[in-house]
Order: sequence, then structure tokens, then C-alpha cells
Amino acid sequence: MKKTLFLLMIVLISLPAMSQGRKYQKGMLKAIQEMNEVNDPAGSLQYATSFEEFAQSYPTQWIPSYYASYILITTSFAESDPAIKDTLLARANKSLDKALDLAQEESEVHTLDALYLLGMMSVDPAVRGPEYFEDFNSALNKAKELNSNNPRAVLLDGMMTANLPDFMGGGPAVAKPIYLEAEKLFNEFQNDDPLWPSWGADLVKDELEKVKDVVIEE
Repeated sequence: MKKTLFLLMIVLISLPAMSQGRKYQKGMLKAIQEMNEVNDPAGSLQYATSFEEFAQSYPTQWIPSYYASYILITTSFAESDPAIKDTLLARANKSLDKALDLAQEESEVHTLDALYLLGMMSVDPAVRGPEYFEDFNSALNKAKELNSNNPRAVLLDGMMTANLPDFMGGGPAVAKPIYLEAEKLFNEFQNDDPLWPSWGADLVKDELEKVKDVVIEE
């Protein structure tokens, strides 16, 4: 009898946590699906706010902060005004820092850090390129060290390589094999978590289209 009562107490104590978990999963999945349906970068900003609110409500979860930062970073790429870019990226960095604090050993978060640094460089490539280049490489290397099969990390490697000058070991001919590897990894990528980051597959196709006539150097 005592054992039965004890088990019942455990179940009753667990019910609120289970309910919270379902609420989090359902709300996040809805927000991610809606975000993915938005074609206008500016239109996705409302979802950055939604994910920031999720991060406040569920402070032990890194994925809400990840998505908040991701939206702000990608929106900054669509902006032409450097001041607006910097404002978006400053806000993105706050969520990125939270995600990094919560998931220091997660490859996806360090990949997002590399994407953020690409955004910082894009504001003023001539000035910020040299300033953030080593930090970008450090973030990307950490992402690949934690998961060498992360297709998003390999994609960013290709994008940076494609835009480096020849004397730095870059260029389209060097980047193309990296893009092909990223495409392969995207095709093989599997994750059972419906909230897991999934961006990049369409982007690698776009990048491969740009270099389709490039001959790979032996």
C-alpha cells in the first residue's frame, strides 16, 4: 500500500512538468513552422520576439534563444543600412550568448556563432573582415570538432572559402568540393527532434548553382 501511494505521489508531482513540456514542444513547433512559411525576412522579425519570450519562459532550453538569434542574423543579411544591420546583430548576440551558455558542447550553437560573425563581417567587409576572420574560423572549427557531420558548419566553410582570395587558399574551385560535401551531409542528415535546426539545404543548392561550371582542381 505504501509503495502504491509513493508511486502515485511521484506521478502527481511529475504531471505539471509533463504538461509544461508538452506546452513548450507544441508552441515551439508552431512558431518554427510559421517562421519557415515567411518569405519576407522583415516579416520573420515577429517570430524573433516570440522565441525570445519562449527563452524567458523556458530558461533551461537553448533552442528558443538559438532561433531568436538565427532570425535576427538572417534578417541582417537582407538589410542594406549598416546601422540597422548592427542593431539587429546586437540583439542577435544577446540570444546567441544565452544559447552558448546553455549548450557549450552543441555543434549547432557554434555554427550559429560562425553565422553571426559572417553577419558582423558583412556590415563592412573591408574593415570587419580582418577583425572577425579568426573568430569565425575558431567558431567554425569548434562546431566541426563537436560534430564533423554537421552540414550547416560545412556549408559555412564553403561560403567563406568561396569568397577568400586565391592567395588565402580560397575561390570557387576550392569551395565547390566543400559545397558538394555539405550537400551529401544534408542528404544524410537525420534528427528525430522536430525542433532541431534544419536550415541550409536550399542554400547549398543555390551556392552549387553559382559554381556549376567551375572545374574542380586536382
